[in-house]
Amino acid sequence: MVEHIRNEDLENQTFPDLSFDLVIHLDVMEHLFDPFAALNEIFRTLDYGGVCIFTTPTYAERVASEQVAFREAGDIRIVGEPEYHGNPQDPTGSLVTWRYGYDLPLLIQRRTGFDVEVRRMQSKGIAVLGPMTEVYILKKPARSYRPAL
Repeated sequence: MVEHIRNEDLENQTFPDLSFDLVIHLDVMEHLFDPFAALNEIFRTLDYGGVCIFTTPTYAERVASEQVAFREAGDIRIVGEPEYHGNPQDPTGSLVTWRYGYDLPLLIQRRTGFDVEVRRMQSKGIAVLGPMTEVYILKKPARSYRPAL
């Protein structure tokens, strides 16, 4: 708990298997050192047929995703200029660890058991405008499997 807000390490959740029908997380994936471990944990905690919906910045000019910060022997190694995003629980912000490209759906499909759909929209009515409006919809098949990593 941080004050009154429950916080989970998405890479090592404390929830039992098959706990949820729906998991939503917004603009978190770009701050994880191992986002695919987190997605596999979400896969584990989703019931069969469950759905994970998330957003993360996806750069139109990037074909390939790139990890830009690494954990190495207890230290953090950053490639290039560090970037931080706002975080209401930490005034220093959250370090960006990945910059995602258009290969992200394929990476997710290869490294997890999820089926992947991506939606992009523009809407003046709900103020969804400009770039990086992708919404990722991950579906756990009704008969699940775990691919070899």
